[in-house]
Amino acid sequence: MIERTKRLETLFLEEINTIISRMIASGSFSGFITVTGVRISKDLSTAKVFYSVFGSDEDKKRAAHNLSALRGEIGSLLRKRIHIKRIPSFSFEIDDTPERASRVEKIFSKIEKDHEQEG
Repeated sequence: MIERTKRLETLFLEEINTIISRMIASGSFSGFITVTGVRISKDLSTAKVFYSVFGSDEDKKRAAHNLSALRGEIGSLLRKRIHIKRIPSFSFEIDDTPERASRVEKIFSKIEKDHEQEG
């Protein structure tokens, strides 16, 4: 079951990225959004879709609003593209990993700079 869940997560990741890319190209969606991961529950009833947005805080808010508004349409397109008995109910959550990594990198750079100044 775990292997099936992992395969479905990968499939959902690819398909949702494709759907969002097409929506952006057609003009029904704006911004630079990348789906970074999908986590499906053990019972396959729910899925969390993690995404990152390249841009300002305003761009991130707009992307969250657009994804929420288009969730039904994206789900409908998934049902047409993926042929499984039941498509999980999904929610979108921003992936702040790149921002956290950037903050950690800045901290390490500052520590290294301070260490060089001491020595």
